[in-house]
Amino acid sequence: MKNKTNLFLFTSLVVSFMLTGWLFYLSGKRVGDLSVNEQQDGDFQVCNEDRIFQYYNLDTDYKGGKKAIKQEILSRLESLDFNNPGLITARFIVNCNGDTGRFRYKSTDLDLKEIKVNSENIKKIKSAVLLLQHWNSPEENRVFDSYYVLNFKIRNNKILDIF
Repeated sequence: MKNKTNLFLFTSLVVSFMLTGWLFYLSGKRVGDLSVNEQQDGDFQVCNEDRIFQYYNLDTDYKGGKKAIKQEILSRLESLDFNNPGLITARFIVNCNGDTGRFRYKSTDLDLKEIKVNSENIKKIKSAVLLLQHWNSPEENRVFDSYYVLNFKIRNNKILDIF
């Protein structure tokens, strides 16, 4: 009976170590992580490459929220003209200093099928987002980087909303 108990305890210990190792591995590599691309990202630096959190985990936000983002950049983007209705999703990192970088864009039509958008329009959107300078630190006295997402709603060939 003692041998069976010892075997059970040993097996349980091995399984728990394996699960712990697997969970540790998964916590460092997540689907959707933005890898470094020096051509696109320039000299942007994150504070901790191994721990970039999702915005909803740390409550990363802009001072005044999405309303302030709209007020600051929507007027700069009114002159842009688009061919198709849909969404442009901008995903980027807000580092621990409140700087933004590693911008990645995806454009979809109303059926969520990927579409091409004029690269000049994407550059102008990126320039407008880079002007946002009032990112809230997610947690005081702690150094964290986090992802952030902005969606640009395109209707009637213009940006109608930012959310």
